[in-house]
Amino acid sequence: MDDFFNFATPITYTLLVLIWSYILIFYVRKIKLVGNSDKLLKLLLIVLSIDAFRTLFESIYFGAWYTSLSEIIPIKIFHYLAQAKVVFIPKMINLIVAIVILIILIKKWLSAEIASKQKNQKIIVDQSKKLHQKHEETTRAKEQAIQNEKFTQMLFSESPIGLVLTKLTGELVEANKAYASIIGRSIEETLKLTHWDITPEKYAWQEELQLASLRNTGCYGPYEKECIHKSGKLIPIRLYGKMIKKDGQELIWSSVEDITDKKIAETLLQEQNEEYLVLNEEYQAQNEELLSAIETAEKSEKRFKTLHNASFGGIAIHDKGMILDCNHGLAAMSGYSTKELIGMNGLLLIAEQARELVMGHILNEYENPYYSIGLRKNGDEYPIRLEARQIPYEGKNVRVVEFRDITDQKKTEYELKTAKEKAEESDRLKTEFINNMSHEIRTPMNGILGFSDLLNEPNITNAKRQYYIQIIQSSGNQLLHIIDDILEISALGTKQVKPQIEELCLNEFLSELFTIFERKAKKNQTPLSLKMGLPNSKSNLLTDPYKLNRIVSNLLENALKFTQDGFIELGYTLQDDTIVIYLKDTGIGIHPENQELIFERFSQEDKEVSQNIGGLGLGLSIAKENAELLGGKITLESEKGKGATFYVSLPYNSIKQTISHTPSSPVPNSDKTRNFTILVAEDENINFLFLEILLSEFDDKLTILRAKNGKEAIEICKTNNQIDLILMDIKMPVMNGIDATKKIRQLKYNLPIIAQTAYTTSQEKEEAIAAGCNDFISKPIKKEKLLALTSSYLMLKN
Repeated sequence: MDDFFNFATPITYTLLVLIWSYILIFYVRKIKLVGNSDKLLKLLLIVLSIDAFRTLFESIYFGAWYTSLSEIIPIKIFHYLAQAKVVFIPKMINLIVAIVILIILIKKWLSAEIASKQKNQKIIVDQSKKLHQKHEETTRAKEQAIQNEKFTQMLFSESPIGLVLTKLTGELVEANKAYASIIGRSIEETLKLTHWDITPEKYAWQEELQLASLRNTGCYGPYEKECIHKSGKLIPIRLYGKMIKKDGQELIWSSVEDITDKKIAETLLQEQNEEYLVLNEEYQAQNEELLSAIETAEKSEKRFKTLHNASFGGIAIHDKGMILDCNHGLAAMSGYSTKELIGMNGLLLIAEQARELVMGHILNEYENPYYSIGLRKNGDEYPIRLEARQIPYEGKNVRVVEFRDITDQKKTEYELKTAKEKAEESDRLKTEFINNMSHEIRTPMNGILGFSDLLNEPNITNAKRQYYIQIIQSSGNQLLHIIDDILEISALGTKQVKPQIEELCLNEFLSELFTIFERKAKKNQTPLSLKMGLPNSKSNLLTDPYKLNRIVSNLLENALKFTQDGFIELGYTLQDDTIVIYLKDTGIGIHPENQELIFERFSQEDKEVSQNIGGLGLGLSIAKENAELLGGKITLESEKGKGATFYVSLPYNSIKQTISHTPSSPVPNSDKTRNFTILVAEDENINFLFLEILLSEFDDKLTILRAKNGKEAIEICKTNNQIDLILMDIKMPVMNGIDATKKIRQLKYNLPIIAQTAYTTSQEKEEAIAAGCNDFISKPIKKEKLLALTSSYLMLKN
């Protein structure tokens, strides 16, 4: 049995050496793979590898000891290993390993474990902050959605066109003030009625036809009929509508316009036409009397000449066209003297293209009045009315003819016709614009309201919530863009807008626009390039940056809308004393005959394409009017299907470049020994709450005071000398912000006042600055702009 153990023990130690060698190599490799990503794991592997080395060393030592003792290897190895000094070595290594592991556990392991706990705690705090921020964003999004819904309701209720929502059975669901006013009732009274209550029975068949059209095509009209006023009077109206769905129910959305003025104009035109017919009959009667007088006055030349020259028009007696006699009226009308006319061929008084007809009537002895074209001595053509009779004259059967110059009559008829066409075109454009505006406003509102509802879902993920918020913000910006266009075109229409001229570096200006629109171009996968025509030192000019931004931005927006393939290129050149900014695209192009039309308000070349892409048809009109306001013009070169190039020509007044360094936004309250106080003059609770949240975010020690009107703001300034800055709303009850600013300036000349308003025109900005405001910020207020603006003034005071 001893022999078995003599051989088994060395084999066992050999296996231990191999196993612990593999374990040591495994730990070393894992230490290299882990690196510094997990310090606790790395420390554990180091401790295990040290312990593995100790065990390996002991296995080698005692394996050699027992193998030599079993005389498998020379016995002298055993005697050597049995020496006291050699036996001490493994014991010492064991002690050193134990000490090293203890040190590692105390110094490294405990500190790493503490750091890991601190890191986990920090992660928990950060996640809590993010959840809180998400909650605040959701709350703000809901508030924005509520504001947008209120605004849409305001647009509906304040629209000058009657708008009404009706069930298929005729019950009125919603109506605005304009619709109620047309039928002479309040909104409450209106909603108690049905469509059939205000429709006369005589239009029943017509209503059935429109309902059939609605069922087949989804829309009806436009068509005209009458409705019953509260007083019982019948009011002429024009209707147009569509089938829509709301809350799963099919409803009829209609626009209703009172066309009483149009009908009055048509009636007036008809009456005027009837008056002209009466005048014509009077003229005919006068001519008949005159002709009768001529027949009875053959023997009295003097009496004949008196009547002859007293005629309202030109009179000529001719024989087969050769003029025998005429009155002064014909001479004045034709430009010839009476001496020149007598003996002249009367057909020379008729325009060449009408002579064949006149000659035919002469030969046929035609005696009814008819219209033709006269020819004056100077070559001018003019409209005439001719009427002739066969009479005896000096023993001959000749022809007397009256020439009536109807230029004024034709001009009046043309003006009336043109006015009617313009009124009809204006009516059509207005209806089309209202319908288009309704669609354009409801589209982003659908996104805002729809995704606001989705935010209330209980199991929504953070990623989806953020995505929905982005859609709501994008839809809000789209709605704001539509409102800006409508307000700007209205302001431009007053012809009271004046440009705010200041120095502008064109290269920097175009680079900033390029950066903004390049993102959109990449999203559309349309290459957008920029070419500068001058170096920075020569690209400075005097212009209105806001107006120029509106011009170029609208052109870029259109290019991105209508260019699906190819490229878009933005750049400029200097031609004499003119800067020519060009925008070239490879889009759908524009027919030459429509190139002036597209610059008119509400006009779009291709209605079908525009309906698919969207828009109110105001962009190019705004760009054109702004360009003219800056002393320039817009032209274009285009062929249908081959793209378009727009040119914006502006006066170039070269000025020296001024190098300015825009300081970074200062951090408010950098002086830790002082707390600032801001007075917010704002009557709307939601607006004040929004400002309070923004201001509190960047300085929790900030004191925020509130005034609900201009009078309160003045009283607070009188009693509080600690105010460092005022945010002044322009439109407030009791006293507006302009008047309040003027009075505060008398009390505190150096107190910074920043005007904040929903008005965006340069005229309102000028008025605010003139009243004493230091600066101006437009609603909706952006967080970054507000903080940068208030910080700059607070730092100046500090």
